[in-house]
Amino acid sequence: MMGKLKSFEIVLDNNRSVFHPGERVQGKCVVDVKGELKLKALKIFMRGLAKVHWTEPRSTGTRLGSYTEHYNSEVEYFFKRQTLHGADIPDQPRETLSDGRHEFEFCFELPFQCIATSFEGKHGNIRYWLKGELEKPWAFNHKTKKAFTVISPIDINKQEYQLPVENSVEKSLCCWLCISGPISVCARTDRRGYCPGESIAISADFENHSSRTIIPYATLHQTQTFFANGKSRLRSTKFTVLTGLPITPGNRATWDAQLLKIPAVSPSIINCGIIKVEYYVKVALHIPGAYNLSVHLPIVIGTVPYRRFSPYMVSYPRVIEEVGVSYFDSRMLPVPPPYREMSPPLPAIEAPPTYAETYSGAVDIRDEDDDDNRGVNMGDWTYTPMYTYVYGYRYRPPPAYSEIDPNPVTEDQASNVAEQSSNTRL
Repeated sequence: MMGKLKSFEIVLDNNRSVFHPGERVQGKCVVDVKGELKLKALKIFMRGLAKVHWTEPRSTGTRLGSYTEHYNSEVEYFFKRQTLHGADIPDQPRETLSDGRHEFEFCFELPFQCIATSFEGKHGNIRYWLKGELEKPWAFNHKTKKAFTVISPIDINKQEYQLPVENSVEKSLCCWLCISGPISVCARTDRRGYCPGESIAISADFENHSSRTIIPYATLHQTQTFFANGKSRLRSTKFTVLTGLPITPGNRATWDAQLLKIPAVSPSIINCGIIKVEYYVKVALHIPGAYNLSVHLPIVIGTVPYRRFSPYMVSYPRVIEEVGVSYFDSRMLPVPPPYREMSPPLPAIEAPPTYAETYSGAVDIRDEDDDDNRGVNMGDWTYTPMYTYVYGYRYRPPPAYSEIDPNPVTEDQASNVAEQSSNTRL
């Protein structure tokens, strides 16, 4: 009597679901058999693919009616395979799996460069998955599939992402022959780079010299751009909304670090040739009976959370070169701690990043070649992308700039440090 396949699934080590470029993806294929099962080979594949597809209606201009035009594009990042059991050679003897549970280990390595962050969009996706295939003699092959998230790092601690973004706009309302005073918006963010879970601190100045009551508000927007066959398709999504108090005629209002929460969204995608994901903050004024006045502040959603200054960080002394003589600036040298027998505790190690399921939820990862009319697919064929998320984030405004040193070095401390430095050199 021929054996029966009870279950067939892919299990990743430590139940990992998020990986970074250059890391190893390893785990095992688990096959549970009732009786004895004959097979030719057990294979596993790992693939990374960016895919775009959308349709547009077209008219022929004749009685033939209309037709649908398809736009498709693909970028394959990698395709790897391993044979875990049996032989991938024709006319080889068949293998037999005995009754019970069998585990077959595998290990792949992701490319270190040139792969984009996982993404699921309206007209395309960037997807990475493992597929196991159990080849049986004189029967349909059984398949199982497991997708995982790849995050291409964007470190928002870089200087380019720490600079604020600012924009302003002004207009006057026109009613018949009357022109009102100007309405203006000047808005800025505290920085350019953020991670999901953080809040964008928006500062703004609103002036209303018109005869109408206006309402300020801010929204977070995502734009998805898909490219195929020389054309592009754009989709925009609005997330969090922040609304301010009405501003009556002749008055002004100010926002001082109003917080706009970032949900669990995909990071910005800027290194994929056929899919681009961008974000901006829209700060606007709702004007009754007229077009709203707004400014766009482009931001970047990253993957490496913002690191605030740690009190355990050490500043190295500044060395000044002057006419061939090196000496230390005594004000830059830290005052040595008092002697103690017990070593001080080590600084706390920064916690590893945490991840959250994307707001859009699970998707079906079946492709055209995963047709299951014969009921041979096994396991869970759904997938939910996981992205970096900062839990418990609390906004802390940056310290005000001051020419005065908050921790001045006294003359006695400076002289002691200089004397110790001189003795060390001797």
